Amino acid sequence: MFQSIGQIQATQTAILKEVTDIKTDLTKRVDRLESRVETVESHVTNNRVKIASIGGGAGLVVAIAAEVLKLGGGA
Repeated sequence: MFQSIGQIQATQTAILKEVTDIKTDLTKRVDRLESRVETVESHVTNNRVKIASIGGGAGLVVAIAAEVLKLGGGA
């Protein structure tokens, strides 16, 4: 009976470690994705500023279109 209890505890410990490892991996992946999104947003913002400085009306239209795409809009 004590051997069975020990095996159950060992199995539970292994499962808990595996779940912890999965959580750590997912957290790292989410952090990398957030970093990539921030980089893309920064590039979009920089491009909007460049385009807006080139021409008034056309730059405004492009800036609005970029904002819509950034917010997930589109067809």
